[in-house]
Amino acid sequence: MDYTLILLRLLHIVAAFTWVGVGASIAFFIIPSVQAAGENGVWYLNTLLKHTAITKVFRISAGLTMLAGILLYALSDVRNHFSNTGNAVLGFGALAGILAGIYMGAFTGRAMQTLEANLSEKMPSGNPAMRGDDLRVLREQTAKVVAHARVSVVLTIIALVGMASARYL
Repeated sequence: MDYTLILLRLLHIVAAFTWVGVGASIAFFIIPSVQAAGENGVWYLNTLLKHTAITKVFRISAGLTMLAGILLYALSDVRNHFSNTGNAVLGFGALAGILAGIYMGAFTGRAMQTLEANLSEKMPSGNPAMRGDDLRVLREQTAKVVAHARVSVVLTIIALVGMASARYL
């Protein structure tokens, strides 16, 4: 029994579920709630991003998932573990995962960083009312984050389904 492969597989699975879970939470629950709550939602988002590691967990889990997946592919004889159909589905899932990681880094992560920078710049200290123009900019930025995060989540879900179902085909 190769404990390296077992540990890599466990890391890959846990990190992937974390990536999907945090991404789905951000894309489908947190940011839409922030948008619906108006200025109070923006204040909440600012607090969430400053006082939790949610964006770091999102990025780290994506990186660990991809790294463990690449190492699993390189170190194990994947072609002999699955049928031809299973290998095709696994490959499709791996491609979707890689695309999700690239998209997250190129678009979702950058949109989130821009939002975080705008929140730091435009949120006055001491909790006074925000200027209308600043609120508009922050709301537009949250809309971009939602759009990009949803694409990332869909790609990660496709990857998750492909990887999980390959052994049964």
